[in-house]
Amino acid sequence: MGALTAWQEIGDRIWVRRYDPFNVNVTVVAGEDRVLLVDVRTTLREARELQGDLAELPVGPITHLAFTHAHLDHCLGAGAFHGVPIWGTVGCREDLVRHGIDQRERWLEWLPEQERPHLRASPIVPPDHTLRDHHRLGLGGREVDLLHLGRGHTDHDLVVHVLDASVVVAGDLLEVGAPPQFHDAFPFQWPATLGAVAGLNAEVVVPGHGPATDAAALTTQESELAHLASLCREVHSGVRSRESVFAGSPYPRATTEVALARAIETG
Repeated sequence: MGALTAWQEIGDRIWVRRYDPFNVNVTVVAGEDRVLLVDVRTTLREARELQGDLAELPVGPITHLAFTHAHLDHCLGAGAFHGVPIWGTVGCREDLVRHGIDQRERWLEWLPEQERPHLRASPIVPPDHTLRDHHRLGLGGREVDLLHLGRGHTDHDLVVHVLDASVVVAGDLLEVGAPPQFHDAFPFQWPATLGAVAGLNAEVVVPGHGPATDAAALTTQESELAHLASLCREVHSGVRSRESVFAGSPYPRATTEVALARAIETG
């Protein structure tokens, strides 16, 4: 467990580092006098390791946090950054307030036993600054757009667009190196949301998990998701069997089963 990569500068004063478990990304965006950290890992212990790694960067203290969404591998470490303002969508805050403790309890059922005390010791810290669709955050000589572009991986995904560097942090709207996850997803709406991310015309895209990539990855996954949504829609309308979806899906059967169930549930 720990860092999988060194800090990688993917744009002017923008760094990404990937961590085990979950191959998850954290992103640092620095302005002249303020520093934004996007996502904070899974536990207080992991976040404190992250704090030590942040000292390697030529930046001042973290002045803002942002959560891409409410899944705990992205946000449960926030308690280590006491007093730092946290940005997220309204839906992200609501999800953590209503379901954060239950989500942590579910994670305790399948995490390795040695990790459970660290999860239990990590408080649920919802965003204290929220947006519905858009907020422009100033970092001193640099502006960052915080955007909710539609439902996809969840109903509250946050996209971070660094305007002057052509960099987008997409969170789990985009997966690299693994199939997308559908447990809280909206399969019929996800393709359009990913298309809106692609419409930002970023040169560099940071997924929630896996290495930073480019806009072509957005287009590829959008196409895959649209194809899967079409298959699910045909099942939903009764013109296709469930089994034929598994044969035609771009993703493994287990992933497709969850996607199909969510498509039927969310309509």
